[in-house]
Amino acid sequence: MARDGHVLPASRVYPNRADFTKFVHPIVEVLKCDAHVDAVALGLVLGRYGISQELSVGLELQAGGGFNAAALVTSVFRQARWAGQTDAFVARALPADEWTDNARPSLTIRFCEPQRIAALGPLRDRVTQFPGDGWPIDGFTTIPVGSETIGMVQGLRYIFLPEISIRWDMALRARLAEDPEEIDIILLDQAGKIGRMCRELSTMPMVADARLQWFDVIVGGNEDYDITIATLAREITARSAVETSMTRKPFSEILNLCSVGVLRQRLGLFEEVRAVPTKVAGRSPRGA
Repeated sequence: MARDGHVLPASRVYPNRADFTKFVHPIVEVLKCDAHVDAVALGLVLGRYGISQELSVGLELQAGGGFNAAALVTSVFRQARWAGQTDAFVARALPADEWTDNARPSLTIRFCEPQRIAALGPLRDRVTQFPGDGWPIDGFTTIPVGSETIGMVQGLRYIFLPEISIRWDMALRARLAEDPEEIDIILLDQAGKIGRMCRELSTMPMVADARLQWFDVIVGGNEDYDITIATLAREITARSAVETSMTRKPFSEILNLCSVGVLRQRLGLFEEVRAVPTKVAGRSPRGA
């Protein structure tokens, strides 16, 4: 926006099919080795992050009990580290009767029939400019119709990830730095905003379904990929849910994550990086 960054042509930034296949290969191999994987959908998806439109790896899978979630997250973070990705995340959809201390609210919109991305301007504006309590929705990914095209989409998905947002949202960072326990209120405010939005979006003729759902998440950034990968790599076998757990399939519980602790850690990492003197200031992409 300030025109102080180096502008590259799309051919240098967007991956081609060969690049994509090479990048996801290690992740795919992990999934092939897990007999508990029931279905996999994998392809390029177009995402919007702030003012930028970027291509991302869209991976969705269904897995039964005994699935090795730690192995999947490890492979994703290893590839993110290899690619110099600023942030990466893996999320598990929580059924209505499950809960975790590291849950994040999400918005999923599905269309009555596939839509061209170029025709989604009015819907995008209603989502990003929706009023009321909660934080602005400044990014989402598309749900593709198939693996070979990104021009037509069957929906949009957004997950509120404050541990990524505080990288550039100074207002959110300041509020959490003052009191990290505010995250519980922030998450509920955002869930309320998404719920109100779903009621309005459901009245649009093109929308077949708009719903609020909670996801259990593990987020990594270039400041802590190494330690997270090392911790997850020590999980040789899949964990089983403990008797007192409210989830049937452990995910963020593998790392003993909770929202307050996660935000404290992320804020500390960002402060450490800011405290290190450097001769050259730069801006890195906000890929997720």
